[in-house]
Amino acid sequence: MKPQIGVIGLGKFGRSCAIRLAELGFDVLAIDETQSNVDSIKDDVALAVVADTTDPAELEAAGILNCDTVVLTIGAEIEHSVLTAAVLKEMGIRHLVARASSDLHGRLLMRIGADDVVFPEHDMAIRLANRLSLSSIYDFLESSPDYDILEVPMPHTAAGKTLRDLDYRARFEINVVGIRRGGEVLVTLHSDDILEPGDRLIILGSVANLHRFASQTRS
Repeated sequence: MKPQIGVIGLGKFGRSCAIRLAELGFDVLAIDETQSNVDSIKDDVALAVVADTTDPAELEAAGILNCDTVVLTIGAEIEHSVLTAAVLKEMGIRHLVARASSDLHGRLLMRIGADDVVFPEHDMAIRLANRLSLSSIYDFLESSPDYDILEVPMPHTAAGKTLRDLDYRARFEINVVGIRRGGEVLVTLHSDDILEPGDRLIILGSVANLHRFASQTRS
């Protein structure tokens, strides 16, 4: 059975996210309060529905409780975003990824219980700066849309183990290219480096292998 993901908010960011997730093989439930936004994506995802995103009854009727993960992409309307996030967590959504438009917005979402908060504009600016400073690898990635770099939470079972013990290259055909530990990013790695609780892994590989790693190692 395909994993099901809900995407709430079908502006440019939400629409692109929903379509890409569908291309990667997810059953996507796309929800928006505007009929035209829903109509624009209905042929690209498993199901597209018009619903009031702050109404639990409408969200349940749309099928949101069938989703393993929900991506909340409402960014500009902070109050609406926060109310929707609160409703989703009260409904028991297990994994909520929410888009934030500012630090304050992000803190509010985290306080409500969002499991992951993303800052698309900030993150794109960082990636652009990294691309300019690391042109060779980013030129490679730009010409290879099937490859990407991700930062992911370390699987809880990896704490106390070395990179050699984990052998992600052989098991998943991905490379650990960095470790975020506190406020520091470690990029000079050795096979006997020991992972610590709270570490985040920066991994490079094909989109398919990155997805396989994430789905099989999620804590």
